[in-house]
Amino acid sequence: MADELPSWHKRTDKPDNFMKQVFQHLLVILQNQPDDLMVLNRALNLAQQYQSKVTFFCSMYQSRSLANINEQAAQYQQKLQQLSRDKSLAKCPAIEICWQQPARKRIEQLLADSDISLIIKRLQPKRSLLSWLVPDLEHYFISDCTLPVWLVKQACANTELSILACLDLDNSSSQQHNLNNSILTIGEQIVQQHSQHLHVLNCYQADDYSISLPYDSNHGFAPLPDIQQQHSAKLSPYLAKYQLTTEAVHLSEGLPDDEIPKAVQNYQCQLAIIGNSHTHHFSSVLFGDTAHYLSRHTPCDVLVVKQAD
Repeated sequence: MADELPSWHKRTDKPDNFMKQVFQHLLVILQNQPDDLMVLNRALNLAQQYQSKVTFFCSMYQSRSLANINEQAAQYQQKLQQLSRDKSLAKCPAIEICWQQPARKRIEQLLADSDISLIIKRLQPKRSLLSWLVPDLEHYFISDCTLPVWLVKQACANTELSILACLDLDNSSSQQHNLNNSILTIGEQIVQQHSQHLHVLNCYQADDYSISLPYDSNHGFAPLPDIQQQHSAKLSPYLAKYQLTTEAVHLSEGLPDDEIPKAVQNYQCQLAIIGNSHTHHFSSVLFGDTAHYLSRHTPCDVLVVKQAD
């Protein structure tokens, strides 16, 4: 079952490689479970604030053999319609309840045929050891899907958010630079709605493990580079471009896996924006990567931004 999609849902053009307004069109992934309300509240609050288009998606593929599947889908659709009316959204959401095909296949079709710009969903627990080895739907959203995904982990009583934007300055490639810019652009869009500080975090390793030790007969061994100073210099262009204050920018010695969760607690953040620049590495499937680890271990909502191809 699916509502007839409104005319604004249809894609009229294929955008080039530029960043759309991230809150233009929200795809809200639901499970027809009690914790859906947490995701719905987050998504509907964002839709109100940013005048977003909204598409609700729920897969009932696992229940497709039930005799009353049509009735269940109709009841859930009515519930979503009522919640939307209560929020007085600018545009009536599209509702897609699908049981005829697997969730991923239908979601990929939705993304291809619409102007969806952000996915919002509840972070699902790993179901078994096998799910670490075989990519599941969660892996698809964090790694394979090119759109940013907002993973809801906390109930939030108000609409105000304190943001931690996490940059990677170890990689000086243009792709990583663009990813850092995307992270800061999204963070900037959010704080403009709330007049709050945007915290910016960069992690670095102070130890230089290079086996190259330049030696000069007159001066001896050259001093090891000051890694913190190098990272501080790399941050300067971002400070200027986004008019960040030095008080809002934090350099932290250590691994992102450790430092980002600590920073979230220290600065009382409700959202961490991180990048995933290792989306297609085979090792990410077997062992996970920083984005997957942080999605599970950061004690707040996580917005994962992907590196453009």
